[in-house]
Amino acid sequence: MDETTYSDQRVIELINREYVPIRVDNDVRPDINQRYNMGGWPTTAFLTPEGDILTGGTYLPPDQMVDALTRVASYYRTHRPEIVAKVLEGRRQAAAVAAASTGELEPGLVDRILGALQGAYDPQHGGFGTAPKFPHPEALILLAEQSVLRREPELMEMARHSLERMAAGGMYDHVEGGFFRYSTTQDWSVPHYEKMLEDHAGLISALAATGQSDILDDAVRYVDGVLRDPDSGLYAGSQDADEEYYRRDLAGRAELRPPHVDRRVYAAWNCALAVAYLEADLRLGRPKLREEARQLLESLFERRFDPEHGLRHTDEIGGQLGDQVWGLRAATAALAAGLGTVWRTRALQLAELLERRYGDPDLGGYRDRAEGEELGRLREPLKPLPENAVAAIGLVELDALLGDPSLGLRDRARRALASVAGLARRHGILAAGLARALDRVLREPIRVSTGDPELARAALAAHPYAVIEQADRGPAVICVGTACQAPTDDPEQVARTVARAAGLG
Repeated sequence: MDETTYSDQRVIELINREYVPIRVDNDVRPDINQRYNMGGWPTTAFLTPEGDILTGGTYLPPDQMVDALTRVASYYRTHRPEIVAKVLEGRRQAAAVAAASTGELEPGLVDRILGALQGAYDPQHGGFGTAPKFPHPEALILLAEQSVLRREPELMEMARHSLERMAAGGMYDHVEGGFFRYSTTQDWSVPHYEKMLEDHAGLISALAATGQSDILDDAVRYVDGVLRDPDSGLYAGSQDADEEYYRRDLAGRAELRPPHVDRRVYAAWNCALAVAYLEADLRLGRPKLREEARQLLESLFERRFDPEHGLRHTDEIGGQLGDQVWGLRAATAALAAGLGTVWRTRALQLAELLERRYGDPDLGGYRDRAEGEELGRLREPLKPLPENAVAAIGLVELDALLGDPSLGLRDRARRALASVAGLARRHGILAAGLARALDRVLREPIRVSTGDPELARAALAAHPYAVIEQADRGPAVICVGTACQAPTDDPEQVARTVARAAGLG
């Protein structure tokens, strides 16, 4: 739009004469995006001076923008009473949606979400739906986990097939490695060429959960080679789309400047990557990734964390809910991986901060932003389903590690999910994270303490929710709640005991 619409002199003159232009970076301000996105990026939203939406859309070429700018300005001058009424009705509807977000927690909800995934699955090309086609890593991980829990190998095959087809097609960069953002076609052949750290974090977790080590290693080659800052150990947010560059082979790319890398570091995405790297080490034996996760988290928390305000989203912008919940999951994973006792303190600090700064004391759950700016729709408290699901998983895993019911972590997780359960139907397959979290909440926590990677993998192969605690000694001690079994160094015995404790036969 910069090169076309916003370079058009007619557009420039109309905006300067009739409007106050405000430009927002979606990645920097996800709270604003949550309230003003009109269906994609770039979003063009026309607002009242109070910050309410009049109308809007996504990409508008110059002629359409000129028409929209003229019509909206004319309508605003001549229809003030109707606009006021429309704004009030919009606010009432938003309040009604917020009130309807709560719901009951019952196992049937997991079944319904899993059924939605199976119904949307594309057996030929993998993935879900038609075009445009997104990777949906949370949905793929849900399939992998439920395959083990339900003893239904076809669910694992759906997840593996999807990842294989993505990696074999245009969604993957076969020269420099790494996944593109999404496919504009159903068969993954024509991608949108941007590469995002956030997407790679989810996909690396999915590849670890499905045991696809070759694809994982090649994706890591890109992430570490292009997005990682070797000095700080932190990862850049994205690399720009450049169709001409990515359509060339290796020799052809050497003639061009590589696409720009946005070196801004986003706390949530870095924490999600650290979780993915620790999972990859746990499931596939990747000690190099464990070390990189350690360096990443130590560097990030040293620069961005304080117990009063949590993790800052970027160096310039204060924390948002996504930063705190992924920070909680990362700190919990670091504690489990034996990266230091300081992670116990940090995980508990983040769990407390979620309640104090983001929590709803009446209905439970977490709002997407702490108190602060109250401009426009930022006045409206929102409880996003994905972030509340991540919070619930972090709280449940921390509860399993600490084994202290008095902390009430499991109850907080249950309340967080109940506060957004009513949104599951509207989210469809995007509610996969809710299903993953709910299924954990409804099951007895299992902790396996061991210093033997083979025993850890045996436990996870039997039960994907087993929380693995790195211990100094090799034999595995399996605990269900506060009751622990005798140590064993037999992988088959570990698998049988974990499965029996989980009620999986």
